[in-house]
Amino acid sequence: MRDLRRKVSIALLVLMAVFLMADQNLLPPNYQLIMEEFGISEAKMGLVSSIFVATSALITIIWGFLSDIKQRKKLLVIGVLLGEIPCFLTAYVTNYWQLLAMRFLTGIGIGSIIPIGYSLIADMFEESKRGRGYAYMETAFGFGTLLGMIMAGMIAGWRLPFILAAVPNFILAPLFYFIAEEPKRGEGEKELREVLEKGYEYRYRISWEAVKKSFETKTNQLIFLQGIIGTVPWGIIMYWLISFLQVTRGMDKTTSTFVLLIIGISSVLGSLMGGFLGDYFEARWRGGRAILTGAAIFIGMLASIGIILYPLPSQLTAKDWAFIAVYSLLFIQFVSYAGPNVRAIVSQVNLPEDRGTIFGLFNILDNVGKATGPLLGGLMIEWLRGMGYSKPLAYQYTLLIGALFWIPCALTWLWIKKTYPEDRDAVKAILKKRAEELLSKAPAN
Repeated sequence: MRDLRRKVSIALLVLMAVFLMADQNLLPPNYQLIMEEFGISEAKMGLVSSIFVATSALITIIWGFLSDIKQRKKLLVIGVLLGEIPCFLTAYVTNYWQLLAMRFLTGIGIGSIIPIGYSLIADMFEESKRGRGYAYMETAFGFGTLLGMIMAGMIAGWRLPFILAAVPNFILAPLFYFIAEEPKRGEGEKELREVLEKGYEYRYRISWEAVKKSFETKTNQLIFLQGIIGTVPWGIIMYWLISFLQVTRGMDKTTSTFVLLIIGISSVLGSLMGGFLGDYFEARWRGGRAILTGAAIFIGMLASIGIILYPLPSQLTAKDWAFIAVYSLLFIQFVSYAGPNVRAIVSQVNLPEDRGTIFGLFNILDNVGKATGPLLGGLMIEWLRGMGYSKPLAYQYTLLIGALFWIPCALTWLWIKKTYPEDRDAVKAILKKRAEELLSKAPAN
């Protein structure tokens, strides 16, 4: 019965993540439409998405700290509802500043899913299978993004999709609260599992000294660095690709959205494959997870540049659609391998009581590039056009420059390969010592 409840808990968590993330991609397919309705420039349009991403990233430190000292299940439900209410209200804005305000408020709630959800996953899955646990979450985020693309690309107008994305979580959140279980902290660690099953309680809690120490851990420093660099392409390419296809290739909104949809599907599969392959490589080679991730990012970068340069026609034939699908599934998917493996490493080089806060800190830095990307992309397009480049070339060069940020990101993983196993072993030693200390005391129950 307990195993069934655990599976239902994970399923509900994943479903909530799907609909919460559906909101993320409701705007890009309609950038051109919204700019025309409100009479705004690319920079102002990019600012709307940047505000949303920046808010959801910055607020994670608060959600993360709270998740380390409070009941995570209750916090997550509150966060989901705080995100979905302004998402629903976005459908009724009448000017640019109201749109900006609603995206800001939506970001506050959506920022809860990363630190709280990842902290729950760390305790719901044992260490050897944690990569697949994070793969489920990354896949949920990907499917949510795809769902948002489909709704925004297929529905005439841009307002109704915000209602459709928000309503399901008004049902799923209460269900999660009443059905889902709150796992014990440290339950997923091999060093602690036997002790906790005997009735002992892991009573260690977050402290500001632990937060300070997290910045001194070499692997954390490198993970933070690669996140800042590696999310710039996501912020530029994923938010401006549809407009790029419309401006440079002459595609309509539906066609360009479906191109991004196919690429998005490959990214979702990449997240799932990356998690399972990360577990596989790490089980066979010390630091294998890091080598896989670095190589995948570099291959994915080359594939992304290829699709940007390929002269797709405005009217796609069956052959064109087949090419996009096969190319994306074979090559572009690699760029998504980082997602679950980064989270698995963060969970393994930080103690159970610190993870929510560390995930919050990581998410802030990991989203610097993604938050600035939409605005940076808009500014770069306007700057290139001001230099005399045509509008199509300005869009194309902006996406190409964005993709190049993956080069230093991939190289950073060679360094992580050296530091990650050592920092993981240090955490294991601390947990083993704490397990011995718990056994020397009377059981909690």
